[in-house]
Amino acid sequence: MPTSSSPLSAAPRPSSGVAVWLAVTCVVWAFVTFLSSGNLDGYHDMLENYAWSQPLLMGTHKHPPFFAWVVGLWFEVFPQTDWAYRLLSYANVAVGLWGVWSLGRRLGLQQLSAWGAMLLLWSFPYTTLAAKFNANSQLLSLWPWAAALLLASWQEKGLRGWWFSIWLGLVAAACMLSKYYSGVFLAGFLLPIFLNAEGRRWLLSFKPYLALLVFGLALAPHLLWVAHHDWATLGYAMDQGGGSTEWGYVLRFAFAPVFYWLPAWLAVCGCYAALSTDRAQQGLWRTWWRLLGRSWLPQGRDDVLFWLACMPWLLTLGFGITGVVELSTPWSIPIGYAFALLWLRNLHALYPDVSSRVVARLRRAWPATIAGVVVLGAVWTVSNAQKAGEGYYRPTEQAAKALLQAWQQRHPGEHLDWVGGDWAHNAMLSFYAQPHLRTVPDMPDSYPATLAGIGAWQTRNGLLLCPLGPQAEQVHDNACTQQARTWLQAHGWSDSAHVLTIARSGWRFPKPMAFSYAVFDVPASQPAAQ
Repeated sequence: MPTSSSPLSAAPRPSSGVAVWLAVTCVVWAFVTFLSSGNLDGYHDMLENYAWSQPLLMGTHKHPPFFAWVVGLWFEVFPQTDWAYRLLSYANVAVGLWGVWSLGRRLGLQQLSAWGAMLLLWSFPYTTLAAKFNANSQLLSLWPWAAALLLASWQEKGLRGWWFSIWLGLVAAACMLSKYYSGVFLAGFLLPIFLNAEGRRWLLSFKPYLALLVFGLALAPHLLWVAHHDWATLGYAMDQGGGSTEWGYVLRFAFAPVFYWLPAWLAVCGCYAALSTDRAQQGLWRTWWRLLGRSWLPQGRDDVLFWLACMPWLLTLGFGITGVVELSTPWSIPIGYAFALLWLRNLHALYPDVSSRVVARLRRAWPATIAGVVVLGAVWTVSNAQKAGEGYYRPTEQAAKALLQAWQQRHPGEHLDWVGGDWAHNAMLSFYAQPHLRTVPDMPDSYPATLAGIGAWQTRNGLLLCPLGPQAEQVHDNACTQQARTWLQAHGWSDSAHVLTIARSGWRFPKPMAFSYAVFDVPASQPAAQ
């Protein structure tokens, strides 16, 4: 494996036109997904992230906390708006692509490394799927840097090697603190380390053990939190395993690399096929078909790039086939960080004289790519507006502000301290209307709420929020309202609901659709009966 003498932090510094195109593409995707999406996401993952970031905790009842920390720190700087959240999603992508660029330079790919990053912007995980910032998409920025720092640690000598080892431990810990699935990714480091002579020499130094020490120290606060909270996040992770092999999920995950990265894969293989010397003899389609297979092959038993690129996918498949876990297709979102580097390296080895022309062709295609994304965004926006889907027309921001205003009118001069009810839809009040309002899962005395550190909720004013959906002119019983009424009655409070109905309007919402929300007041004074 080639050794780079340049420091990792300096090697990929964004100083070329490629870096400008990368940044512009990420900003355009942020704008397009904001414009074409009426709300953040259908499952309220992004609102859930924000709820967990208020305040910063060492753990949650579902996931480790790093991505919530990122959200909390981001909104210390940016306004709490949908466009700022989309910008975070694609800033995360840009950081990850910079890491891919760095990894390529560490692998000695030089000029191809930039396009190993750029081509990922022709894949779904780094474009459409990246719009929803959550535990899976957080790994888009962390996994490439962990791999690049691994190589930096074993390539660099002296104090620089120690410094990169410290950073390797910290970034590896951030991976685990984002999603425990990162354990599969980190385990995938072992094979390239043991198979490569440079990796084996690294194991005989103190650097890997320094990285391991830093990794353990960085994880310790979270592990202590988990140990003192009934191992909640580990229990949630273990529940993902069904004990049997779900072949449908296994097959979907097996083909995820093809489906999720298909546009980029077809494009780079097509460029090499069109410019190769084999085209005249074999024809374009036969050459292209051959290159589709050759682009994935290892170059020897100790091929570091091949193992870094493929081990997360292979290990995850192994766990799914053996029934250790029930595979989820979104887990495949971060696994392809090195796929484009692998394709470019392999095709360059076949046709070294063609690579400069391939890069020139890709560079010329990029303005058209930006224009295509803008056109796609316009079509996407019009289509969503005309289909009048509930997810697009749901007036989350408008309802949050109206609900808070109505509460203040009912309780002039008083302060609302917490909101419970429908998790994580209820976080809309905190995100859009009252920053730092404590959002609790379920009821304030439920097990998940106690893990959130809500404290003495009885002495503070609260609200239970239950979305009723579209065209609900009166309170209909659903699971949320039934639970709220039962809980309020058990505690001696009134179970009467206040209902607000609101619809969005404007050029993006030409087909108004009314949505209703039920809220139940929980006064600060605890009933005497208790």
